[in-house]
Amino acid sequence: MVTPDHSPGQPAMSYPFEPSFIRPLSSKAARKPPARSKSSSRGHVIGGGSPSGAPPRLRYYESKREQDVLYLLLARPDVVDIWDQPPPVFYHDANGRKRSHTFDFLITLTSGKRIAIAVKPDAIAERQGFREALQRIRAAAPLSFANEIVLITERSYCPSAARNAQKLHDFKRTPDPEADGSIETLVRCLSGPTTIAELVEASGLGGRAFRAVFKAIYAGVLRALEPGDILPTTRIIPEALQ
Repeated sequence: MVTPDHSPGQPAMSYPFEPSFIRPLSSKAARKPPARSKSSSRGHVIGGGSPSGAPPRLRYYESKREQDVLYLLLARPDVVDIWDQPPPVFYHDANGRKRSHTFDFLITLTSGKRIAIAVKPDAIAERQGFREALQRIRAAAPLSFANEIVLITERSYCPSAARNAQKLHDFKRTPDPEADGSIETLVRCLSGPTTIAELVEASGLGGRAFRAVFKAIYAGVLRALEPGDILPTTRIIPEALQ
């Protein structure tokens, strides 16, 4: 089977097999976001099964920024679990009134550390005094819920990092061991920097190799020498040579 699947600036993609369907696990969200909103982008992402080899899981997001953060978390090798919309934390505001806050994500790292993540636009966090409220939430949250509480805004990451993470997520949805093995063999023969396009050409696998190289960068086999979007023109070097 050959399936065109490419965008400008990327090689055409093709696969020698039909991907099998794996039914995703349900979201663990304590509350399901409304399906429609006039002011934000809402949806879900399927992927990132944990532990390794487990079926992928459905996770909700309520804005484009939350979607970016979710892709960034899914791309991190030290994140073993992502809980979207975990149970709320109850706290008292500055006037002594009891309130609740539901974090956007609660992640667990390979170390066992649990981090609760709130995602907000920087301007809104400033206008609403959310950082001050977060101090109260942090004080009220039990250690059994999270070891650390953080706020992520658009100042916390580069847009290109989120775009790369989304591409990684898309590429990992269709495993291709043959292409991965071919790239690993070619990487062992490299003695210095090259471009992704040159490595893809050497493989003879076209777009399949581009995806394999992309995944190899995130796996720590290769390192991109320039920041920004990972493209065929991106210069790379084996991590072992560093």
